[in-house]
Amino acid sequence: MARELLLRGRTRTLRDIESNTTRKSSKWRDWTCVLLWSIVGYTCIILPVVAYSKPGLIPFYITLLLFHKESSPFFAFSHAKAHYSKPQGFEIVALVPFHHHERTAILDCYLQKNLIHNRGFLDRVVFVPQTEDAISMEWLYSIVNQTSAYDISSPGNEPEWKALKKNVMYIRIDGDTLFLEDNTIPTIVKTKLQNPESLIVSANVINEAALTSLHSHPGTALPYLPELYHVEQPPRSESQLKPGWRASNLPRWQGPSNFKVNKGFEPPYKGHRWLLSPNAKSGQDPIAASIYTDTGPTLQDWTVGAQQHYSFLHHLENNDLARYKFPIWVNPTESISENFGCFWGKDAAAVHHFSNETGRRSSSSRHESSDPSPHVIIDGKGLVSHYSAEQGAAGLDTTDLISRYRAYAQERVCSCELNNLG
Repeated sequence: MARELLLRGRTRTLRDIESNTTRKSSKWRDWTCVLLWSIVGYTCIILPVVAYSKPGLIPFYITLLLFHKESSPFFAFSHAKAHYSKPQGFEIVALVPFHHHERTAILDCYLQKNLIHNRGFLDRVVFVPQTEDAISMEWLYSIVNQTSAYDISSPGNEPEWKALKKNVMYIRIDGDTLFLEDNTIPTIVKTKLQNPESLIVSANVINEAALTSLHSHPGTALPYLPELYHVEQPPRSESQLKPGWRASNLPRWQGPSNFKVNKGFEPPYKGHRWLLSPNAKSGQDPIAASIYTDTGPTLQDWTVGAQQHYSFLHHLENNDLARYKFPIWVNPTESISENFGCFWGKDAAAVHHFSNETGRRSSSSRHESSDPSPHVIIDGKGLVSHYSAEQGAAGLDTTDLISRYRAYAQERVCSCELNNLG
């Protein structure tokens, strides 16, 4: 009996020890799980913040997991299940203010692609000459004579607004437009039809008017800096001499660590490039200097335009245009771009008046006045890149941007190569 009790006691003792060990081990695993989940949780919070504010610190493959660059949360019609066909019952006419043949020659590829006989939306294109340059006008007459859907209005700053037909939908496309997405025109047309109360629907024009700040966010505006010295290129074959548009073929920027693009920065030389800086500091590039320093240029300066254009071509190559996208913006507090907008002919006079008022006073003061605010929309789903004549006169013409946009159009848009316009 004593032996049996001893064995039972020993058995109970052994079970107690095993039970105690299990409880200790279980508590240790519980604390380990809490610690690991805490680390994971904090990482999930910190990583997106770092990826947004300092994208260069995050490895590329991690940012892809956070933000899949081919998937935009804001889809144009072309990503829907059914294709959006051209609406019937009315004409769609493009009004194109014409300034420089070198730039409009690039736009010509996009206009041709969007004509109705090429399965596009444009029934006609009417050019509005705003130059007296003989060479540019000779070029314009030559392309109009070659395309039956092209026409020229009488010279002047704008078409006769009262002469526009009421039941025609017009799209104002500035002649200095260098890029537009395939879906841009159909998307703003559809948005205009879905919002009949709107006066005008503007496209998502890169770095213009109300969108300047939005397109200047880190990760969208990249730290591109001007090439400071002309570098002699090694001898190349004729095929290699053709200008390219891909940012990946450019070298990295090199220069002094204290270099900054300040107010009044002069172009280094004619035909210079802008290069991506591997170690850009805050306030070094034009946009950062404009936002964070008192010595930087304004957001309307040619250097800011150059940085935005090279950043755009960078994202274009990487199929990363979703960075610029948003759904629609109704009645923005700042003015909208006048360089790409859709409106009905019956509203032409109101659109003309609205444009003049926008030029005379800020949008904020217009909202504060007793006058009713017109219903305007920016459609963020269709992108447009506009060269900007104001910035170009000061310095953009000294870069190689025109040749880069022309190279892209030749490769991806034009049915035949553009004429060599130098």
